[in-house]
Amino acid sequence: MSSTTYKYKAIEAGGSHCKGTIDATSEQAAFQMLSKRGLVPLSLKEASSSIFTQRKKKVTQFEISMLTREMSVLIEASIPIARGLMSIAEHEKNPTLRDMVTDIATMIEAGEKLTVAFAKYESVFGGVYIETLRSAEKTGQIGPVSAHLADMLERNIETSQQIRRALAYPTIVVCFVAFALGVIVIFVVPKFAGIFESNGVELPLTTRIIRVMGQSLTQYWWAYITMAIAAFYGTAKSWKHPAGRFRMEKMIHKLPYIGNMFTSVTTARFSRVMSIGLESGIEVIEAIEIAGGATGRPVFQAECVRMCDQMRNGESLGDVINRATGLPNFARRLFGSGKDSKELARAGKIIARHYDRQSDHLAKNINTIIEPMITIAMAGIVLLVALSVFLPMWQMISINK
Repeated sequence: MSSTTYKYKAIEAGGSHCKGTIDATSEQAAFQMLSKRGLVPLSLKEASSSIFTQRKKKVTQFEISMLTREMSVLIEASIPIARGLMSIAEHEKNPTLRDMVTDIATMIEAGEKLTVAFAKYESVFGGVYIETLRSAEKTGQIGPVSAHLADMLERNIETSQQIRRALAYPTIVVCFVAFALGVIVIFVVPKFAGIFESNGVELPLTTRIIRVMGQSLTQYWWAYITMAIAAFYGTAKSWKHPAGRFRMEKMIHKLPYIGNMFTSVTTARFSRVMSIGLESGIEVIEAIEIAGGATGRPVFQAECVRMCDQMRNGESLGDVINRATGLPNFARRLFGSGKDSKELARAGKIIARHYDRQSDHLAKNINTIIEPMITIAMAGIVLLVALSVFLPMWQMISINK
């Protein structure tokens, strides 16, 4: 049965007023759910779905990182999570985030686990965020893990901005060159080809290929647009599906430069979460499982599951780590040299700092790798188009002598 979103106003157990949204199959079910949370409903009405209602404001990664940072500060100040989240919600300007934080705080105050409350909005926070919080809840290190999450989100935002800035110039160049080549292929080369043929010139292979391309683009432009949209939609759909995401990540990891960036980010996340888990007293196998899930990389998660199974079958950590193809050599050597949880936790911190710096360096220098590749590719295309025009032109000049 489909659920409906209801807006409510209620009184908490302490007597203070609160408001938020709740999903339920009926109004009566919504009242029952609010009562179970310890709330006394004052009003309840269905959230309007009219096209004239104001569209919900999107929650950005920056807002999530700020929320996480504030939450970690409040936890370090020994303020209860539910009360701290309520105070954050009161000063939040984004109405969507305010309602979401209020609902999370209400669920926690009603007795729900922290992970369960945040997992309700997994589409906003992401799987990595939820898995990392789950490790914090198991180990009792919510404050340090929240600070780590805030650092990780801020680093991700900075890396994304660096990559966007690096790709801005190549993207503009590619767009202008593609437009110019489109004009040449569709309009210029076919005109010249007709002139050359009328003068008895045998068109070379490059000219014939480009003329066919121009005719194809002119006649079947709708097919090319459809294929481009289908390819984009299929790629996005495949990325969201677990099996498709697994295959695509395996391909990405094989790319020379992008693969190194993926490996650096994954290793840093895995090492930091594993270090936090070990310092909190959990077993090595469980720490590897939690850290693997926190990376958000299906390929590496599968490898972590295999590592844990091998350790349960009696193999040593050093032997298992040395066969982990998802970890770089430096990380394997440091982890393999650890003799107890304390040494492994310290090694995890060192590895995380090292690969954080490496991922930042790779992101900053991506432009130096892309620009020469684009220049070579564009030069080859321009040369091909130029030869398709000048070769028959030279033949026509020699015929007319």
